[in-house]
This record gives sequence, structure tokens and C-alpha cells, in this order.
Amino acid sequence: MSQPYGNIALAGVGEAAISTTQVRSAQELAVEAGLAAMADAGLTSRDIDGVITASPAGDPHFMFSTLVAEALNVRARVNMAVQAAGASPGMGVLYAARAIAAGDAHTVLVCESDSRGAKFKGDKIQAMRAARPWIDDWEDPFGLTVPGKYALIAQRWMHRHGRGREDLAAVAVAARAHAMRQPHAPRKEPLAMEKVLGSAPIAAPLHAFDCCPVADWGGAVLVTSVERARDLRQPVVRLLGAGEGHCAYHVADIDDLPPSATRQSAEAAFGIAGVKPDDIDTAQVFDAFTIAALVAMEELGFCEPGAAGSLFAGGHTALGGSIPTNTTGGMLTWGNAHVIVLPEAVRQVRGDAGVNQVAGAKLALAHGIGGPMSLAVTMILGR
Repeated sequence: MSQPYGNIALAGVGEAAISTTQVRSAQELAVEAGLAAMADAGLTSRDIDGVITASPAGDPHFMFSTLVAEALNVRARVNMAVQAAGASPGMGVLYAARAIAAGDAHTVLVCESDSRGAKFKGDKIQAMRAARPWIDDWEDPFGLTVPGKYALIAQRWMHRHGRGREDLAAVAVAARAHAMRQPHAPRKEPLAMEKVLGSAPIAAPLHAFDCCPVADWGGAVLVTSVERARDLRQPVVRLLGAGEGHCAYHVADIDDLPPSATRQSAEAAFGIAGVKPDDIDTAQVFDAFTIAALVAMEELGFCEPGAAGSLFAGGHTALGGSIPTNTTGGMLTWGNAHVIVLPEAVRQVRGDAGVNQVAGAKLALAHGIGGPMSLAVTMILGR
């Protein structure tokens, strides 16, 4: 099969409502987000024939996608749960596109949800680690956590380019500036660089504000053909290009830091779409850690290696900047909701992103990362 993305559209998007008092399961959050995406597109569960979910870590369940399809009363011809960590939603879109191109389905609901905020108490890093049904033999015995892995990447990036913690902090400050416009953002108070630098250390050089909060979330997107999307409620948003990249799982087995997965995925996506980074109007990138966003912007081609800190500090990622980035406030605001990049990218291209809207946006980039940048997916959306 040649590239399968030429006739694919993202027809509806939705999120579960944010709540700090209500405890909901990952299934409930997925169902709420899925129903919101269907309503956005003007569809019902009878119009869906595929469900692809991520595999929740905080509220795991055997055959999770089947559980969600059952609750939504979807008679699925395509049904699977993806375990690609933060890249799961994007990978889900790519797998849905391939299923549609192959004629195995016509409209697939891709969703991600988890109730980590409700499930993980106390030291959330250790709670998350304890909840895993596996052990990383070569890293766990030495105490290497997920923040620890990103800290190693940050140390390498800072050493190679002669940069400092201020570059990391600039990402958190920029994210908060976006979040302050959001009526329901969980973090809206102004955030100065001094506060980021002075926050509690997590894993050197990362401090608390370099890391996303742990929260509950649910988000969904509907993938279908361009022809079918033309008959639905929203303007057609096409998947113009997409790519994935893969490196080793263990940090010790990665040839160099940062891994090249994002660069691989970007080269494929830009090649298929036939556009360049300079053509992109807004970028929604993985930012569970500040270093992840810095590396992403460089590997995606939005600046030279070592220059991403200046990109954020100089206001280039703000509304009105050269490449408005993570216009919702990103994961650094909303928690580790990896799916957040997809609804926002779709709304930007549709022109209905509200207070986040980038004026005249025609091309949006959405990006996800799994593990310590071990795998990545890049998607380019446009009208």
C-alpha cells in the first residue's frame, strides 16, 4: 500500500469535562469524550464502526477498547487498545487511517483517557511505577523513573548546546501564558521564571514546574474518509501527512540523546504533506516535560538545535508569534493528557479554537511521544 493518508479526515473532536471533585473511571472518561466527538460531528454510535483507545495506566483494564465500544454501543469492525504511552492517540489515528484506506472500517473513534489523578495518591511518580504490571529490568533496579529519563535527556541537551535551566523554564512560562486565557484551566495564576527555577527539585535538572501535573482526562477524535466528512457537521480537516519514528525502549540502548524518533516521524509527515516547517501555522507538541517540548521543536524543524529555549523565551510560540505552540497551555497545564494535541490542532484548522485561535491558521501540526522519546508520531492537518 502506498501512503494511506491521502483521503483521510478528522471529522469530530471532544473532551470529557474537567473536574477536581468528581471521580470517574477511565472508561467513563472515554465514553464522555467519545460522545462529545460524535456530537461535534453530528453522528451517533450507529454511525461508527471502529474504536481505537489508548491503554490507561492509572485505571488499566483487560480489552479496554472492547469495554469502551460496549459502553458506547458501537458495533466495531476495528477494535484495539494501543500501548504506545504518550504517542498512543496519534498512533491510533494512523492505525484508523490505515484501516479506512484498506476498507476495513469507514469511521473510527480514537480516544485516550485515564484517571491517574484520582487513582494515584501521595508520591505520584512512585504510585505510577507501582501500578505498572511490568518491571524494566535494566533501569528500575537503579531507580530510574520517567522524570529521571527525561532529566538525562535534558542534561545531555544542556551540555551539548551550552544551555541552562532558564531554557527549560521558558517553556513552562510560555505554557502558563496560554493557560491564563483558559476559563477552566487548573493552573491560571501567573508564572515567572524565578518561580519555575525555585520550585521543588524532581530529577536534576528538572524541577516541579518542568513536569506536567498528574490528572484525570479524556479526549477523542473521529477519523473517517474525506468524502464522508463532507456530509458531516464540521468543515473538513484533512490529514495531509503523517509519520512515525522508533528508537530503543531502554535509555541505555539508545545510541544518542535525544533519540531520533521525532525527527524520523517529522521527515515522513512533511514529505507526504509536501510542506515545510515554515509553512505550519501552529504546533501542538508533547510537553509532559519542558525538555520534551524543546527537543520536539528542534527535531520538528522549527529552529536550529540548541535554539528552542530562545524560541519560547522570545515569544515566538505565543499567539501572534512565528509558530504559536501548545495554545491550550499544553500538558504542563492540563496534566499528562497526551491526546490534548489532537482536538486543538483540528479546531485551529477549522477556525473555531476560541480564545486559542491562531489568526488565519491553515496548517496545524500535532505530535506525540512515547516513553523517553523512544517512539513518536507527527501529523500535519489542513483544509
